[in-house]
Amino acid sequence: MPRTLVAALAFVVLAGLGSAALPPAPSKHEVLQAISVIEKNVSSPEATEAAKTIVIYAQVSEDVLVDIGPEQLPWLDEDWGMDKDREQGCKSLLLAAFVAGDVKSQIKNDKAEDDTYSGWIFAIDTYNRLRAKEPFKSPSIEALAKKRADGTLLQHARDVRQKEEQEEQSEEPHRPLA
Repeated sequence: MPRTLVAALAFVVLAGLGSAALPPAPSKHEVLQAISVIEKNVSSPEATEAAKTIVIYAQVSEDVLVDIGPEQLPWLDEDWGMDKDREQGCKSLLLAAFVAGDVKSQIKNDKAEDDTYSGWIFAIDTYNRLRAKEPFKSPSIEALAKKRADGTLLQHARDVRQKEEQEEQSEEPHRPLA
């Protein structure tokens, strides 16, 4: 599920960021540089290209595993009352920020294991920086920020992962015994 969803969302993000064609796979060094660009200034012209690099890396690299779905990215279905292009652009940058946080954690720990918590932390910080430039509000990111503030975000990430693992196990086809 994660790779398929990343591939589908990569198309959405890339379309939202102005490109539908996948460039060549970036290196670890290139993705870390791209993450640095987003960390420094998410509103910069370079942030769009950096977001593309991050999402493509998550899609094609065997070094990371990013689980993406409605539980991880609840803001994608929200209506923020912005014009369509600006709203899609903000959502795409927030998706890329989520992926960036997840990927950065995995590279840092040298372990290909999804880290939704780190993705949310990066997305919350990016959201706050975007809001400084764009007047919009995401109820779901606000809820995640509240969980972060009250110290329950990490447990929420664990609960989401456990729920998805249980759903995946129940979806696996049962093999006949004989």
